[in-house]
Amino acid sequence: MEYAEARHQLLLQGPGTTDAAGQPLVLEDGFLGSLRPYSGLHEKNFHVVMEALLSVGERVRQTPQIDRELVYAAWSICHTARGWGPDPGGMLQRNRLITAADTARLERWVGTLEIVALRLLRGWPPHHAVYHYAEYVVEVGWWDNVAFFIGLMGRAVSDPEVSDAIETVAQALGKLGPLAKSALPALREAERREYSWYTPAERCTEEVRSHIRRAIQAIEC
Repeated sequence: MEYAEARHQLLLQGPGTTDAAGQPLVLEDGFLGSLRPYSGLHEKNFHVVMEALLSVGERVRQTPQIDRELVYAAWSICHTARGWGPDPGGMLQRNRLITAADTARLERWVGTLEIVALRLLRGWPPHHAVYHYAEYVVEVGWWDNVAFFIGLMGRAVSDPEVSDAIETVAQALGKLGPLAKSALPALREAERREYSWYTPAERCTEEVRSHIRRAIQAIEC
């Protein structure tokens, strides 16, 4: 997703925007649109917003002055969704429109988006911040746009500075199975590296390599 498209998607999924004629544009079944009036949670929205957020991440990281409307869109999604949904006084809780399971799912979405946005604003490259999405893949699952995230996770595995996050990223790639075959070269390269974020280094290396080997086996099966 290119920057302009990703920015537009964040606005559509969140506070809305306008077309060339100045008419309001918002997705009625988008991240916020589906919450008011409530039409249930749409798993697609979380993954689309996450792709858009990570797609603008490189520009956010490299640009000293950040697009205010872009930041507003990201925080509007998170703040408004939490206020309407998980917040005990929010309209979905107050009117008993959302189940406990969906409350927990929406809270998980918002928390993941928030931490990724903060990492990007702090200057993390998108392939470092994708770790938090990898956690979601491991624990919950993925959607049709997973190829975008596989590319970022492959870059994460290739980067020695990712350190201990590589275990979770490798686990996510392994869970994807053959879908993640494009990440195999990066995984094989990572399997040959030494790791030492805890001691003894030999034990650390073997533990990380075992995670990577399991991922490779799952992808090749």
